[in-house]
Amino acid sequence: MAYWRMRLRNGFANQGGDDMWPACKKELVSAITYNGISEVDLRPYSRGNPPPGWNQVAGGKGSLSHFAWDIRGGDAIYVADSVSHQIVGMGYVRAAIGELAYRFDANSPIAPPNGPAWCHLIDVDWDEAFVPFSYEHPRAPLSTVLELNTLEIGEFERASQEQGHRDRGLPEDEVQGTLLLQDAYTRYTPAALREIHREHAKLSNDFSVWLQINFGIQVTQEEQQIDAKFVTRDKKYLTEFKIAYQDNTKRAIREALGQILEYNHYPPRASHDFWLLILNICPAREDITFLRSLKELYRLPLILGWRTDSGFDFAERLSLAS
Repeated sequence: MAYWRMRLRNGFANQGGDDMWPACKKELVSAITYNGISEVDLRPYSRGNPPPGWNQVAGGKGSLSHFAWDIRGGDAIYVADSVSHQIVGMGYVRAAIGELAYRFDANSPIAPPNGPAWCHLIDVDWDEAFVPFSYEHPRAPLSTVLELNTLEIGEFERASQEQGHRDRGLPEDEVQGTLLLQDAYTRYTPAALREIHREHAKLSNDFSVWLQINFGIQVTQEEQQIDAKFVTRDKKYLTEFKIAYQDNTKRAIREALGQILEYNHYPPRASHDFWLLILNICPAREDITFLRSLKELYRLPLILGWRTDSGFDFAERLSLAS
């Protein structure tokens, strides 16, 4: 898996030009074009066998080569805007993992107001929840397509998370505390971390839909760092979701417990009546025994649950009906 930074303006990066990002976002694509090669399908060609007109591509051979012959399914693309100096979008290349993603469309919907269509395309699942962040890139600032190195990937990930937390109104100390917690995930590869974040969001959404359909309960998600919370029968429920990466439920539970205690007791937090710890897979028998002993020994209102093929199950009876 590779990470790329792309610019989507018509013209040189330092000269502004028509912003093609809104159209690309709407059409779920990334696009590129250069004079001399704008109407040539690049699929039959390669670096060693360039197409006719290749020498007419001024200053963009490297970027065009990356776009046509390097970007593959599963890669991540960050969109940089040279006018606002921000990373304005991020998404994942929609193609078979590891397969070249480039395609040519003579009827491409991506076109500047007074120019030909951009026919060189890559399909991308753009992240609708992405939060733009400020960006100044000293390396290859004029390149249209740039492969990010490991240090840059980490910087982009951290800046995106930090801006997202600030936009949700978290105090600065909580922003930094959350980032320190997320830094604990450096043991995972960037691809694995992204998969954990995706699965976490899906688990949260699945649980919210399940509560709404089965019990008519409305859930508040991602508020004050809490994954989800809701009220039923005048009781307040806090929910922490955890993905058991590589099926390691013990590690997931360990990480969740610290967060649950903080969100209920660290000043000025107020404790909830029930604490739900929801896993994406069925826990081991030892997990259930461990949490049951904690609950009984310290009188914690802790309830362990997990996703099943039909919905969600719990280690003990949970009365949610209103």
